[in-house]
Amino acid sequence: MKRKLSQIYTPYIIFILTFIIPLINTLSAEETEITAPSYQVKVVDGDSLEINSTRIRLQGIDAPEYTQTCKTSKKSPYSCGKNSIEYLKELINNKTIKCISHGQDQYKRELCTCYADSININQELVKQGHAISYLSDEYQEDETFAKKHQLGIWQGDFIHPRLFRTLNNK
Repeated sequence: MKRKLSQIYTPYIIFILTFIIPLINTLSAEETEITAPSYQVKVVDGDSLEINSTRIRLQGIDAPEYTQTCKTSKKSPYSCGKNSIEYLKELINNKTIKCISHGQDQYKRELCTCYADSININQELVKQGHAISYLSDEYQEDETFAKKHQLGIWQGDFIHPRLFRTLNNK
């Protein structure tokens, strides 16, 4: 039985279009750098910044929402969302902020790893319990550290920020 060339090569073409070309585009995409002194950086929430009208989402982490409350080990409520924002403001204060963009999210925000001088902001937020590791294992060890030492949101009970958003958008 003879097969047409198109029948032979179609699965390969589909594979290349589906997997190989997007991979090449991802690997060849240049990372862009956004740098500014802290006084030009606006803290939007615990995992988002704005530099010169460029919206930045800190990649690999998720922080409590501004209105979110958590509970201490003694079950007392506190504003963990506001605490995350305040910690981020302290972290960047009087430092040069450098963000390396790895692309954009669905809302056209730059997905970035950001640094306050030499401190990895994303990592530090997770390590101090003001955010959780999200969609990545990159900060898993830092999250384990925060849990072990009961830092930030790990001092008591909290709702995962993503679940909080889902419940409050209904």
